[in-house]
Amino acid sequence: MPDVLITTGDPTMPSGYFRQESELGGLDMLSNLGRGILDDNWVLGGVRRIVENIKNERPDIYEVDDRYDPYHDDQLFKYKEYMGNFLHSKNKEHTTYLINRFKEKAAKIQGDPSYIIGRILGGLTDPTSLFMFTKAGSVLLSGTRLARSLKMGTPLMAEEAMKRYLDQTRPMTESVAITAGGFIIPTMFPSINANKSTKKFDKNADFLDEADNNIFGKNTMGAAQPIDTKIITEAEEQAMNKIQPTGLGVFGENVPTSLLSNPVFIVLQKGITSAQDMIESVLESPLYTIKNFQGIATKPSIERNVKLRYTPLVIETTKKLESLYATYLHKLGKNKQNFFERTFDTKINRGKGVMSPKEFREAVWDARSGRKDLPEEVIKASKELDGFFGKLGKEYDDLGIVPAALEREIDKIDYWIRRTKNKELMAELQAEKKILKDQLDYIKENGSLAKNYITISYKRDRIKNNFTEFKKILTVSLRDKNPRITQKEIDEIADNFLNYQPYIRLNAVSAELDFAVNSGKKIPDGALIEHFKQVNKISSRFKSRELNIDYRALADAGFIEKDVSVLMRYYFNQVVPDIEITKVFGDPLGYGTRWKPEGTSQMGIKQIAEEYDVKIEDLLITRKYQDTTEEVTKINKQVAKLQEDKTEILTNLDASIALIRGTYGLADDPNRSISQGIRMFKLYNALTMLTGLSQVVDTARLVMINGIGKTFRMNFELMSSGMAKDIAKKSMNTTQLGGEATDLWDSSRAMRMYDLGDSYGVYNKFEKGFSGVGNLYFTFINMTNPWNAGVKTIAGFYNGTRMLENIELLVLGKKLTKVNSARLNNLGIDDAMAKEIYKQYKKHGVGKNGKKSWKQNGDSYKIIRVANTEAWDQTPKAKKAADAFHSAIGKQANIDIVTPAKGDVPLWANTEIGGVLTQFKKFGMAATQRMLMRGLQEKDANFMSGVLMLLAAGAMVDAYRGKAYNRDYSKKPFQNKVVDAFDRSGLGGIFSDINNSIERLGNNEIGIRPLLGGGRPYGTYRDLLNNPIPDVLGPTASQLSNIADIMYTWGTGKYNHHTARNVRRLLPFQNVWYMDSLFDDIEKGALRR
Repeated sequence: MPDVLITTGDPTMPSGYFRQESELGGLDMLSNLGRGILDDNWVLGGVRRIVENIKNERPDIYEVDDRYDPYHDDQLFKYKEYMGNFLHSKNKEHTTYLINRFKEKAAKIQGDPSYIIGRILGGLTDPTSLFMFTKAGSVLLSGTRLARSLKMGTPLMAEEAMKRYLDQTRPMTESVAITAGGFIIPTMFPSINANKSTKKFDKNADFLDEADNNIFGKNTMGAAQPIDTKIITEAEEQAMNKIQPTGLGVFGENVPTSLLSNPVFIVLQKGITSAQDMIESVLESPLYTIKNFQGIATKPSIERNVKLRYTPLVIETTKKLESLYATYLHKLGKNKQNFFERTFDTKINRGKGVMSPKEFREAVWDARSGRKDLPEEVIKASKELDGFFGKLGKEYDDLGIVPAALEREIDKIDYWIRRTKNKELMAELQAEKKILKDQLDYIKENGSLAKNYITISYKRDRIKNNFTEFKKILTVSLRDKNPRITQKEIDEIADNFLNYQPYIRLNAVSAELDFAVNSGKKIPDGALIEHFKQVNKISSRFKSRELNIDYRALADAGFIEKDVSVLMRYYFNQVVPDIEITKVFGDPLGYGTRWKPEGTSQMGIKQIAEEYDVKIEDLLITRKYQDTTEEVTKINKQVAKLQEDKTEILTNLDASIALIRGTYGLADDPNRSISQGIRMFKLYNALTMLTGLSQVVDTARLVMINGIGKTFRMNFELMSSGMAKDIAKKSMNTTQLGGEATDLWDSSRAMRMYDLGDSYGVYNKFEKGFSGVGNLYFTFINMTNPWNAGVKTIAGFYNGTRMLENIELLVLGKKLTKVNSARLNNLGIDDAMAKEIYKQYKKHGVGKNGKKSWKQNGDSYKIIRVANTEAWDQTPKAKKAADAFHSAIGKQANIDIVTPAKGDVPLWANTEIGGVLTQFKKFGMAATQRMLMRGLQEKDANFMSGVLMLLAAGAMVDAYRGKAYNRDYSKKPFQNKVVDAFDRSGLGGIFSDINNSIERLGNNEIGIRPLLGGGRPYGTYRDLLNNPIPDVLGPTASQLSNIADIMYTWGTGKYNHHTARNVRRLLPFQNVWYMDSLFDDIEKGALRR
């Protein structure tokens, strides 16, 4: 039988052929799914052949007609270019059969996602695959590399021969690739050796459920035995705090340069123990540390603690305001908000005198400012805000954050008063000290917040554009409250408003001085004094207590933000990070200025710097007693290394605090034109470039984490329980309390993935409107927000069940694999916490072994477990357990549904310019850690099966996106299909991004695709100057290059289809997956023009 294929990607195939053939075939999604399963499961394929034999539809039953010539068969007229598929036909009826199979195959190869998924499912359920996961199948993974190669490759070769016999149109290239992989892969990965397994699959789980973490290698992950009660040395503790090895070495956690590393990697791998403790307490990392495999839990991070507070503070308060607005409408005889009104935050045909949602929220501001003639619901809403501003304000006061900051400022001023001999500067310093001292005395006596306090946020763009009007109103307010104020003082205060920043930034001089003193860094006196005069003067004078004015006149004139929903988010971002940092370190900058050995605060930057100094001093003392030059030289190198490490570690620790506070990389003036332009262009890039389709791989991640068998069993039990809606609601509540699945409120995942910052942190009216378009886009156009909220809720449901199951095994002393034990420790759940969580679940939980362990139909749950934390006891111990459980759910959801965290990227990527260069790349950096590196740490069966699902999802997305370039997926080289499926899956993370950049810079002559013999990927057209640089400098540079290309080609009359494509790329929403056909027409119209 000749090797006749239709999948070679022959460049002579006309564009659109397979699309036409798929239409002729008339295959729907369900039938393609079934055909995909049949094509890769040889047992089912054999059954299909038997059925075809019964129906006389098999080619081997056709008799040979010696007079038959395919070249003279009319039905093959339009298939002349593909005659190789029909030359072996025996007679005319046989040709008819082959044509039908050709159409069928054409439709499948067109890239229908359901066909791809069908092939994956067929392969996974193939008897050969199933055999691999049995006890007997482990023999294929044992022995030497050569033995494993022969034992795995030979069955695959036989299987492919069987499949080609059953399906004579099966591509030879595909069979060769699969067979070659069977022989080659065992030689490339020697750790795949079943003889080294130390555990077997759990007898109660399916073959793809939780496997022992060592199924692919005995202690290859570096896990040690559980520690006993012996005293460990500092060096041993430092080693335990390091990241569990992934096997990637310098390409992973041990990357040698800080340009490519992040604060977590640097400090955990190079820092002393106290520094490791601090970074663990500040930033959340998805990776295991060695101690997690030794029974030691990771501490909850400040980053996660801040997230834990968002739902109970912001979301719940916002819901109360919305409920009161609904009551307000009902009293007026109006219907509740419809979908359009809720979506666009407006009102429709409700008549005069009826407030819109925004007007209602602004009226709440008026109520808190003392206005009385307002509807009852507005007054009630104002009181509801006491639970937000009042609660946070009390915490702020109780922690003494403001007094501590003022005291530190006064100490610094005293320090410089003692040092300076400049009379003019001394007078300035004395006046500054008096202002700060008065404020400190007032706050100590009255507290930092006034009754009915609400944060004041100025609209800088309006102040700048209407400064004369603003200054006039301000002057009246100042003179009314401060009769003795001079015009010079009024002018100075008014001018300072132009430098207003809508966020709390602790005195810049204080931060620099503290860091200098604590790190040993020397700053020239002259430079510091000049800096002090320039910065401290403005930042200290510009305080609301000092102004003592009535803000209502400014607010009514539109110079102050009155929307309490926006103000709550402002205030949350300003205050909560400082509160959580102070709880841990005693001060909001993490310096440890209040730290005492007998106190409760954790050591901060100051104490860590002192520890480094002690180590350096010890070495210097030791050097004095050395006799040889070699020994002295050796110590000198050690001292130099410690000094270098000290600077690097302290810099990264200081930066980690700034990342939490939201001030790292922030421009001195975020309102300057270039900063506004950068923010707007990044959002514009999101509107024009994002498809919304790439998130499909999230579904594969759920399988990757939980295993195929358990995932399907959980879904089946959920759907058959009769309580799916109630369980989904409880799961969403738990996940939101963990700080995730809040996307419909804050677009949190989209903001982090696409580096858009805080959508509520806009600084002018135009940006605010543009940001509103962005929120509309993510919610209703590419539907990223509802997708993210939904898929994270599902992740929370899966993780809650798995976590409670593992906790039960731990508490009852039953068998728990090392990976599952380490996973609990990594999520911050130690033995004591596990016991309290299990106790509360037994009392209040829903599901297996919980309080309510039966379904609606009376059957008992077999696998599902829902914590139902809202019903847990209110004792301090139970509340702490609930917080720990919420934290674990949130962290795991962040890992499962890849969401970049603050410490995932190098520090330079958090600057304005760095953000432009790395926009859309932070997801890749996060995926590298959450999927690839964490998977390599676990090395369990779920990871391996998840890889297959991710590749399938990646191939599905790639096949669909190929249509955007009017390309036939069948014509795409096989090598490109493999690489692009891997690319779209996210498995390669940042490595895929790096490879793509290399290929573009190398004109597709170097990189993975050319190495494998693949062609140029879709969408890599260069501009007329053949310049690849814009492609690798981020989407902003790429869009600017597109604009330049359009202007040049249009101006010179050289425009072509590439010009039309570039015009399309500039249009918002043009890349949304379901709008392709619409923008295809626009693109064609631009070309005709």
